[in-house]
Amino acid sequence: MKPEVLQVLLVEDNLGDAELLQELLEEATGSEFEVKAAIRLSDALTHLSENNYEAILLDLSLPDSQGLDTLVRVQEVADRQPIIVLTGLNDEEIAVRTVRQGAQDYLIKGQLNGVLLGRAIRYAIERKRVEMAMRYALDQEREMRELKSRFVSTISHELRSPLTTIFASADLLHKFSSRLNECKKGEMHQQIKAAAQRMNQLLDDVLTIWKAESAEQPLIPVLMDLKQFCRDLVEECHIQLEDLQSSHRGESDRTIVFVSDCSSCPACVDRNLLRQILSNLLSNAIKYSPQGGTVRLELNCDGSNAIFRIKDEGIGIPESDLDKLFSTFYRASNAGGIYGTGLGLAIVKKAVELHGGAIAVSSEIGVGSTFTVTLPLSPTFLGNASRTVEEKS
Repeated sequence: MKPEVLQVLLVEDNLGDAELLQELLEEATGSEFEVKAAIRLSDALTHLSENNYEAILLDLSLPDSQGLDTLVRVQEVADRQPIIVLTGLNDEEIAVRTVRQGAQDYLIKGQLNGVLLGRAIRYAIERKRVEMAMRYALDQEREMRELKSRFVSTISHELRSPLTTIFASADLLHKFSSRLNECKKGEMHQQIKAAAQRMNQLLDDVLTIWKAESAEQPLIPVLMDLKQFCRDLVEECHIQLEDLQSSHRGESDRTIVFVSDCSSCPACVDRNLLRQILSNLLSNAIKYSPQGGTVRLELNCDGSNAIFRIKDEGIGIPESDLDKLFSTFYRASNAGGIYGTGLGLAIVKKAVELHGGAIAVSSEIGVGSTFTVTLPLSPTFLGNASRTVEEKS
């Protein structure tokens, strides 16, 4: 069997030592080593940014860096590669400090031969792989704990609030039904209905996320005109917006506009998932624009993709929240006073990914946010499509 070839970066300013180490690696058995040499830390950092090495042999005393600081600076750009420190000093204290800092090994140059050096590199690579696997597992466990915590917190809070409304309204109707006029009874029945719908929507969102996470969400693409679909959706949003503004008098007016440079835009997409994508984004744009303003839905086609942009003039999203914005049950830090579960954008991202598309966001506090969704137009781009149905006219 042909031995594996391992790419090694040797950082050593003593040319004699560098030549000797390369000769030792040529004598090593079990693996072949391709060595790239650097005599300065700056050169090493450049090599690490441009190439992927399996291991790094590092002398701590270089012309432009000395001691443990050399190791730290290399780790900053190569935290996934094993680093083996090479030194001419047989100092146990420094050796312990070096390993504590994260080096995989500490080798004395004068005590090496080809077999020992080759074995040390292979063992360091394997230890680093185990370390990275353990780090990944710990990260996954931590994320799962955080997700469970957010799930329990969100579900308990979002279910308790509508349940309180239902219990209070039902209790009032039971105790004071004879004293309430029909208009007041109608308002209470409407409050109960709205609270129940809110709970039902929350459970639907949780089920949608669960199906997407467990790969049980089918993709059923149909041939449809995206431009007409957007027109119809915006018209539905206008009706909902009028109801919202009539029930919350005193709030600033919001408007929704749809613009497109396409005469028509036929595409093969999942109608229900597309509705979830655009409805969630438009709903958020309205909800997070308490001071009013215009919400724009833009549709453009570039030949192979449909590009949707949803722009608002709302409160914006802090830059520190953007990386986690599409995580399940995560809400932006400035959204505390506005109702939400942290599920909408997670659902949007899953629906976009099922189509083989992409979503991006840009935002500025106090100015507004823009969400850009790119979906392929052709069914040949849909890797997970279960079946394709041509929509009836």
